[in-house]
Amino acid sequence: MERLSQHKVLLAGESFEHCCDQLHRFFDLTSLVIYDCIETRKEHSFSGLDGTFFTRIAAAEKRNRKMIADLLAELEKAGIEKTGDLRHIPQGYLSKTLHILSHFLDGFIGIDSYFYNILDDSHWLPPQTLRAIQENPAHYWLIHIDCYSATPEEAGLLHF
Repeated sequence: MERLSQHKVLLAGESFEHCCDQLHRFFDLTSLVIYDCIETRKEHSFSGLDGTFFTRIAAAEKRNRKMIADLLAELEKAGIEKTGDLRHIPQGYLSKTLHILSHFLDGFIGIDSYFYNILDDSHWLPPQTLRAIQENPAHYWLIHIDCYSATPEEAGLLHF
């Protein structure tokens, strides 16, 4: 298996295990990203009670913002400077870049999403969710997951 992605996912639940169950259910039901294996990493996951919880969310959001900046830089490098320029974007690498950027802005999870807030279907922590966590921190978890896909060789073996 080859690791395709890592995500820090914000969930609410009674325990780490309860949040992990929700997380697996979410990925089982979504068609936005499909992984062959998802491993939760408790040693890299944090309860809302942890003193570094909000710092870790901020760092994860920062990685999302960096990805957005990088995607915008790619579009600008290709001469896309105003929204009107988008009507001339060719299908291919640039349109895929725009597609990925759109997912960050509309809240759809993708393999490039580092922080994902399942509670709000968002790549960010909105003020109302921040307040809810502050009021009941024991009920929230930031779960780290490593996501894998079978290599072509492994996928061929799985179909026998």
